Amino acid sequence: MKKQIILFLSVYVMLNIGNITFPQCTPDTINCIDTDNPGQICPEGLPDGYVGLPYSQTVTILPPSTATISDVIFTLVKIRIDSVSNLPPGISYEANATEMYPDTAYCVLISGIPTEPGEFKINIQVVPYISIMDSIVESPVVANDTSVKIIIHESSGIQNMHHDGFQLTGNTPNPFTASTTIGFFANESSPVRLNIYNYAGMLVYSEILESKSGKNYFRFTGETLPPGYYIYSVTHRQNVYTGKLVKPG
Repeated sequence: MKKQIILFLSVYVMLNIGNITFPQCTPDTINCIDTDNPGQICPEGLPDGYVGLPYSQTVTILPPSTATISDVIFTLVKIRIDSVSNLPPGISYEANATEMYPDTAYCVLISGIPTEPGEFKINIQVVPYISIMDSIVESPVVANDTSVKIIIHESSGIQNMHHDGFQLTGNTPNPFTASTTIGFFANESSPVRLNIYNYAGMLVYSEILESKSGKNYFRFTGETLPPGYYIYSVTHRQNVYTGKLVKPG
């Protein structure tokens, strides 16, 4: 198969084929563009995770339309996952489709709370369906030969990381009833992401702020959330800063 086809198949690891459900994710058809028709995934790499901290990532997949098998180009009708193994403990994967077809955008939601550190190289086997003389033929299982991996780090000390002139100043008020602000200092203009999770690890809110040099604030309105404990993460470049929110009953 073409390199780009293998890349697509690798990212399709985000399916939980043992218990497929349909998550509330939306494909990014604005920023994820297949310019040369080889198929495209966005983002192309999975971010690192941390033990005990919520992990959530939405991946957009634009399937390719052709596959090369034994140096012969075939029309690719669809792709079905045969098996997926060696997933990080505590992480689950849900796609908005059980099979993927060309000319359609799909999304996959990756979420959970990792329980063990390590580098997890995902083992994937897929079944391509190709068109031969107006017939759809199920091809033999193809094993993934690329390095699709998720790195899970120990969480110790994450809250105190301060790199590249960035510093989280915390949230106030806490506990909160209707709204709270989460502040940080930055020494440059750059995108900063806020994610808020419930204690089951489900993402309940996400926002990206283009920071300015100096003090910045996320202003989070959580009046529609039920009472309970929440975890927030602020991501700047490759660094993750976390804290807790409390909404009393």
